[in-house]
Amino acid sequence: MLVGALVAWNYLGVQAILPALFGGSIALANTMLLASRIKKAGELAKDNPQSSVSTLYVGMAQRIVFVLVAMGIGLGLLKLMPLPLVGVFMAAQLAYVLAGSQKIEV
Repeated sequence: MLVGALVAWNYLGVQAILPALFGGSIALANTMLLASRIKKAGELAKDNPQSSVSTLYVGMAQRIVFVLVAMGIGLGLLKLMPLPLVGVFMAAQLAYVLAGSQKIEV
């Protein structure tokens, strides 16, 4: 996230730092929501596997709504620059997914 903010600052100037950090923060919060839902689903799977699957679906919907609302606030209400916001969001989200896939333990 910080690397993305530095890249945005280098190419787009100082005004790109806040949108880049905002986009990275959305990705971080999205990943934290996913982690909490996976943990909750794991606990529920011991007693009721169907309930754990439902929890994951609800979590997916929650994350989609969160990202859409946060992007709407950043782009619409705060009038942040779209390129650094969306670019750092995508890069940070990809980094969190790749990092998470390396730590899967069975």
